[in-house]
Amino acid sequence: MSHTSAMPDATDTAAAPEDGGSSAEGDLPPERADHPADLHHDIQIDPGPLQGDQVSALCAAVDAALPNLDRPVARVGLQVVCDREMIELHRRWHDLDTTTDVLTFEANTEGPIDVDIAVCFDEARRQAQGRGHDWQDELLLYVLHGLLHCCGHDDHTPESQSRMFDAQDALLISLGRDPISKDA
Repeated sequence: MSHTSAMPDATDTAAAPEDGGSSAEGDLPPERADHPADLHHDIQIDPGPLQGDQVSALCAAVDAALPNLDRPVARVGLQVVCDREMIELHRRWHDLDTTTDVLTFEANTEGPIDVDIAVCFDEARRQAQGRGHDWQDELLLYVLHGLLHCCGHDDHTPESQSRMFDAQDALLISLGRDPISKDA
């Protein structure tokens, strides 16, 4: 597990925007972090506003969740950002001038997961406060959501959203956390 930046920043050259949503499937960040050639997963994190113990706890939870996915994992790049950075990323990749909870940039849809995920710290704090649970669980939920997109889940219809929420909660429960997806 390394603590390096893996996400494009908002100043990189923009690609053609897609429709809004949390997944930018097929979009590759312009500059990709180096990753190992073997199939052992590697978690790279740009912690943004997170502090030492918070970074360690998030990485440990993500690492514990990875074996429970329906697809092997080669690399997960996480970037924890505040509203300002998320608005820039959302504008760049989806042409939307709003913040959002998570953006997922999957390198490929076959083989082991190789993904960059941006999660919004400010949105996690707001949502957790409004829904009555810990903001760190909400932030973890966003990472799990991005990983499940890489496993073929989507949330575009009520039925697929319900299945995705069930999968998110199953992952949270496997980590000893309370299910929180249905509270949204």
